[in-house]
Amino acid sequence: MRQSVLALVAMQVLICTACQSGGATPVGSASPAGDIIIASDLPISSIYGDATELERAIRLAVAQHPAIGRFKLAYWSLNDAVAANASPEKGVQNVSQMIDDPRVLGMVGSYTSYVAVDEIPIANQGYLAMISPSNTGVCLTLSGPNCNYLPDSLRPNGQNNYFRLPPPDPVQGTAMARYIAENRAVKRVAVINEWGSDGDDIIGPFAAELNRHGGSVVLRKDFDSSAADFTGFLADAHAKGAQAIYALGGPEVCAARAQMTDDAMFLGTDGISTQPDCISQAVRRGESMLATKPDVDITYSTDSAAIKAVTSFHKAYPHSEITDYTFAAYDCAQILIAAIQRAVELNGGGIPNRRQVLDQVAQIHYTGVTGTYSFDKYGDAVSPLMSIYQVVNGQWKYLSKIDATATESS
Repeated sequence: MRQSVLALVAMQVLICTACQSGGATPVGSASPAGDIIIASDLPISSIYGDATELERAIRLAVAQHPAIGRFKLAYWSLNDAVAANASPEKGVQNVSQMIDDPRVLGMVGSYTSYVAVDEIPIANQGYLAMISPSNTGVCLTLSGPNCNYLPDSLRPNGQNNYFRLPPPDPVQGTAMARYIAENRAVKRVAVINEWGSDGDDIIGPFAAELNRHGGSVVLRKDFDSSAADFTGFLADAHAKGAQAIYALGGPEVCAARAQMTDDAMFLGTDGISTQPDCISQAVRRGESMLATKPDVDITYSTDSAAIKAVTSFHKAYPHSEITDYTFAAYDCAQILIAAIQRAVELNGGGIPNRRQVLDQVAQIHYTGVTGTYSFDKYGDAVSPLMSIYQVVNGQWKYLSKIDATATESS
């Protein structure tokens, strides 16, 4: 999830409402009663309104598993929002509270990648397993030329304790290139980059994957986000035989679509996917635009487990919407529950310590409603999935779930 895009959205501060299902633990600083606790750190009262639905999904997962063995399971929701924004300082305070309570055996979070940077070292020293439903910042798990720190520096005890379900941002490039080559017969692409070095992180994997399919990036150019005239670039792209324009930027970059010929496709990332402003910028020429989002929308799934999860969520929270990463959060909680269950079994039926739970998360192979998850040594999902959206009749519509693994499966 690109926080730079979300931060531009003007929204009022959202106040967390009382949970709609019985037996729930309220959001707050006091830990709940229970033998084993799963905690979360989310910006509940912030501009990121979607975090409320993630909290409810975690709560639902725990409600479906009120006990692990003979031990009561409880959920502790902590809010890291300060002045309507996710706060690293508050996040660190929350994680420290979790560490101080030995009943907390795992946490879901963080919501934003920049908060995770400060939280991971604190949780790491306490061997507390963290699973994020929404972090996509590449530097949390991988080193790169645009990283200001190494992943190992976030893990002072030498053991990885951080995991995430969505792929890091660069994998959006891999997924889009694979999709257009395999499903749209697109091999020649020109690239607009308004994201500078962050865009470079996505363009590299995009070009590499396109090359693996016999294609190539025929032209690329960096633009300022205020750019309004793309006609010269588009003329050069057309001359070089580009079948598509891959645009890295926010909704404003969709102005390029309005200046394109109809015979070329327009492609983007989560900077534009599901954004109505992008369609407006395209000025009635937005039909068939494609964009990725590093989340899996299970509301369109025909899988029985996914259907059951969606039905259960609506029953528990009839006035809530299913938003981005809602069921990724649900799967994060389910993974922690499964890992704790296994750790209890291996501990002779007794409550395990955090390190035992952490070991089980690292080794897990779990089939959830958004995908099947195991993790590499860095904490990234081995076989992540994401969604692709297309503009149909003037609106973004979910098109399909796409493979987002770093290299093509054999």
